[in-house]
Amino acid sequence: MAWIEKRKRGDGGVSARVIWRLGGTRDGAKQVETFSAGSDAQNLARADGFKKMVEAAGQYWPEGWVKGEGFVRPNGETDPLKAPPRFHVLGEEYVRQIVDLSPGQRRRYLGQLKVLATTKVRGTLVFTKPVTALTEDDLKAWLIEWDRSLKTKANYHGLVHGVLAYALKKGWLVANPAIGTAPKRSRVRQSRPELRFLSEKEFERVAELSGRHADLLRVAVGTALRFGEITALWVGDVDLDHRTIRVNKAWKRDGEDGESDTPGWLAKQLRARHTMRDHHLGHPKTPRSRRTITISSELATVLARATEGKAPDDFVFGTRTGRPFHNADFATDFWRPLMQDLAAEGIRPFRFHDLRHTHVAWLVAGGAPLPHIQARLGHESITTTIDTYGHLMPAGDELISGIIDTALTGGTIRPAGAHTSHRAEDEVPGAPPRNRG
Repeated sequence: MAWIEKRKRGDGGVSARVIWRLGGTRDGAKQVETFSAGSDAQNLARADGFKKMVEAAGQYWPEGWVKGEGFVRPNGETDPLKAPPRFHVLGEEYVRQIVDLSPGQRRRYLGQLKVLATTKVRGTLVFTKPVTALTEDDLKAWLIEWDRSLKTKANYHGLVHGVLAYALKKGWLVANPAIGTAPKRSRVRQSRPELRFLSEKEFERVAELSGRHADLLRVAVGTALRFGEITALWVGDVDLDHRTIRVNKAWKRDGEDGESDTPGWLAKQLRARHTMRDHHLGHPKTPRSRRTITISSELATVLARATEGKAPDDFVFGTRTGRPFHNADFATDFWRPLMQDLAAEGIRPFRFHDLRHTHVAWLVAGGAPLPHIQARLGHESITTTIDTYGHLMPAGDELISGIIDTALTGGTIRPAGAHTSHRAEDEVPGAPPRNRG
């Protein structure tokens, strides 16, 4: 186990020594590394970071570390004597070198860095400090005092952690001060607002007030397609004979200079009418979001009406001129007036995405299994589906109670629907059949 020993220097300052035995054994050779070049606080912080690296390496010298010098940089890397970069400057370098980022994501991360650069923590612009000066206390103060939702803080913290991990990799840091400071996932989940689910009667009234957009909302609530998916839907994606919809594209934000990542197969099919300001057609949100959805006979009727007389590459739902719906225009021209009309009738406003939540609530109420719902939504993991919608499944609790009652009253537990011959009055309501031998 490594430990830190503080020593007074001749000039009154404090140096810090990290001491351990090689390999962590009692007879291992004693090892020492000293930190004395900075201020007292810097020396102690660097010693603590080095101690953690020694422990992570199994009580051996960290790979690439040279005693008394630190991590030695190969030829061609940054000059060790060069002043450390400021956080927001290194942050931009980090974002621009990430390979697996869509243009829209890169643009969003660069925007977040600009927000951080103007964010004061206790009167100081901490994210414009040299990256070596940003401390764990700075990050904790930022997370505690920043006037944003916990979910927003967690999202920004992920970016900050990535930048500091990049600084560590580049040799500017000996430890990442963001480690251990992130808001707990359980608290982030608890902080989310309650999901809004529409009752059947509420949606019926919504459709009545929606005019020419009623069919769009019917398909949205009947399929759980996201706004960026349903507004990217082409007539050719709808198979009325087999009653399916193929989700293979969605609207994505352009990069900072208008860059796009439209896949080649789709780029060949695009025409002028498929363009929209600040957006382009690209892959759906995740690989699993590329999916085929079965539609009901009622939805097939709605889609037959919506696609009648249109070409295969026409949008199923769009403006009167056939152009795609821009989310901002849709919100201004239709959604906000609709919410005002609903509020006047005592119906609580909701977001377009709440139609997706409503779809799930209806499926759960009807007994649809969660794995089927997961596939329909395009969730990457069943955990996402359970975390978001698992609380809507009271039927499972009733089934469990029935199973336990069957066992405690002397019955034999059998799968629901198993063939038995027993008297009806011997059944436990809502439970598997009992066998009295």
